[in-house]
Amino acid sequence: MHYLFLDESYPPNKGHKTIIMAGWAVAQWGFSRFAGCFSELYRPPVLEAINTMLNSLDAQAVVARATLDPASFRSGEIDGTDDIPAMARPDNIWSQCTIFLPGALIKLLLRRKQEVGTIDIHFDPKSLKGKHTEALERTLRTLLVSEAKRYASERDSRLLKKLRIRRFQPVTKPIGGQEPDKFQMGTWVAHKLCSSFDGIRKARHLSRIRVLDISDVVTRTVQQFDGKSFYEKPN
Repeated sequence: MHYLFLDESYPPNKGHKTIIMAGWAVAQWGFSRFAGCFSELYRPPVLEAINTMLNSLDAQAVVARATLDPASFRSGEIDGTDDIPAMARPDNIWSQCTIFLPGALIKLLLRRKQEVGTIDIHFDPKSLKGKHTEALERTLRTLLVSEAKRYASERDSRLLKKLRIRRFQPVTKPIGGQEPDKFQMGTWVAHKLCSSFDGIRKARHLSRIRVLDISDVVTRTVQQFDGKSFYEKPN
């Protein structure tokens, strides 16, 4: 069983809109064993401490950035599909990234020859309408899983044969001086990966953290809600 933790940030970018989403995946038994060492992650430099943890737990992380034209990332725009009558454009973009990150992480685990069965996804709370949340969970549990299994099958791998998404749960932040639990620490790590994007991108020794630019695929996906084909070249 694996835990998968997600968080996102929206750094300022003059003339554009940017979303950075970070995720990391770790075997449940390993992360639970590491729980007694959480204090080590606060020691500066934090990024180095996180990288050491990822190596020790045979874990993988992805930090993805999408830089979009304001014409695509329109805060007042309302999109809709057959199963989601109305969703704000920023929430739509967040959902696309939330689908992409687990897929990228599963692919990395597969390349590391790790068998992946049950996955619990934990993320920083996001205010979505009920139907939007239901549709997103359905996409993760059906389309994402089937595509990941197809990808593995094409490579003659049986490591994803038992793959399933069991939970998709928000994680509340610790209150006051409350000691964070392992799920809160997991999303905290994802948060730190978001805020360290530039440092990760410039580093050469962080083998467990992959940096991706998903601007094109997010733009092409979102432009379909403006009546354009996915394959039409973005402006």
